[in-house]
Amino acid sequence: MEAAMTPIELDTCSTDELWTLYEAIVGILQRRLEGEMRQLDERLVALRGRFQAGSDKANRSPRFRNPGDPSQTWSGRGKRPRWVTELLKTGVELEELRAQQSQSG
Repeated sequence: MEAAMTPIELDTCSTDELWTLYEAIVGILQRRLEGEMRQLDERLVALRGRFQAGSDKANRSPRFRNPGDPSQTWSGRGKRPRWVTELLKTGVELEELRAQQSQSG
């Protein structure tokens, strides 16, 4: 059970008393914020580790390319882009959209 705080009549406190109270509050806030920052940093490190462990550059490289607009690519993961869906509706096979690993110029 938390102890009830005694209300302070700030208007009746001297400048020295208010300054002492201010310094105490700043110290408490600083310690609490530093603790919260440490917790957030730990969570961020854990999330980065989880994200980096699950990422693979090869899986994110474009596996499919729009022949009409080569800037439109798709890794083959996640929801199909609209351009893939539209081309498939016209009878194009997904294999026809496979990006070339090395393009000679």
